[in-house]
Amino acid sequence: MTRFLRIFATACLAIFGMGLAACSRTAAPDAEATAEGGPAGDTRGTIHLSPEAIVSGGITLGAAEIRPLRTEIETTGAVDFDQRRFAHVNPRVGGRVDATLAEVGDVVRSGQVLARVDSIALGEAIVEYLQAKARAELARETFERERGLFADRISSQQEMLAAQASAREADAALRGAEEHLHLLGISDDHVRSLGYDQPRASIYEVRAPFAGTIVERHITLGEIVEPQSQLFQIADLSRLWVWIDVFERDLARVHLDDDVELHVDTYPETAFAGKVVFLGSQIETGSRTARARIEVPNPDGKLRPGMFARVRISDPHAADGKAETVSVLAVAESALQREGDDFVAFIALGDGRFESRKVRTGRKGGGFVEILEGLSAGESVAVSGTFVLKSEASKESLGGEE
Repeated sequence: MTRFLRIFATACLAIFGMGLAACSRTAAPDAEATAEGGPAGDTRGTIHLSPEAIVSGGITLGAAEIRPLRTEIETTGAVDFDQRRFAHVNPRVGGRVDATLAEVGDVVRSGQVLARVDSIALGEAIVEYLQAKARAELARETFERERGLFADRISSQQEMLAAQASAREADAALRGAEEHLHLLGISDDHVRSLGYDQPRASIYEVRAPFAGTIVERHITLGEIVEPQSQLFQIADLSRLWVWIDVFERDLARVHLDDDVELHVDTYPETAFAGKVVFLGSQIETGSRTARARIEVPNPDGKLRPGMFARVRISDPHAADGKAETVSVLAVAESALQREGDDFVAFIALGDGRFESRKVRTGRKGGGFVEILEGLSAGESVAVSGTFVLKSEASKESLGGEE
């Protein structure tokens, strides 16, 4: 019995030793791969696809090669209203809201009535004007009569001059009352239409200052408003601004009227064209950037203020009048897939095998991107169908973790 136990123990130790050796051999490659990892040139394993999968995935190959690259600048920006065509609509007088005639999203024409306000102040100003008008008419008639009497030697010159002075004073008071109405937003045509028996003369009409879209409304029926109250916000959305930050190192390659291409996540396949219309003269000390503004036509209304935009600026300027070009190692932009904050390329190894590798990128232009690190000239990479390869690489990664 003792001999049997001794043999059994020896066998167990042998099996345990073999297991440790196998575990050591399995862990070694993982440790080696971890040691070789880095920000660029980091390989993520090999992907193997059948010829049928390559065809169905639309995977085609191209080469990393030295090529002339027209310089472009890429940055991000925020879509904003064209502040020259954006307005807060306020009433000129205080009063009670009698009617609201516009809602958020309404497209309105210039001068369209947006709301009506019943204003005591406007009513008093109109009464003042009508009284001044009546006094001026009486003073002019009195002066004309006195001038006739003076011509017939019935009235004295002093009486004629006194009537003339009264007429001038009345005219000045009338002009002052009329100007007061204009300051309250009453047009010339409206003033001329005012009569002594006009009903509801105290109704003030809030009108759109230009054609545009109502983007905000801050008014309710029966509300008491003042001249400082913001009733509506109106904007012309047919043209918008995009604000961007240009790094100090790129300022020499950005100019007024440079062409710009924008993309937004809502319409990823649509390229919006614009131009640089403003370039700030001050550098922000923290970010080392200058503010710049792009003007973008928006006839279809696809762009909306607040959208995040990816911006590409083409530099058409150079000392010789031609676009600046540099010779760099580059691949097609379609060859790269984003992985977090990094980009990866898929190197073709032959026989349906691809290697996922991190690369460090530089400038972009003409559909190509400069490769600063991670690829060598002449290496074959996938230039289409790379999303399929990225998906396969993710599956491999998940499989490895399990």
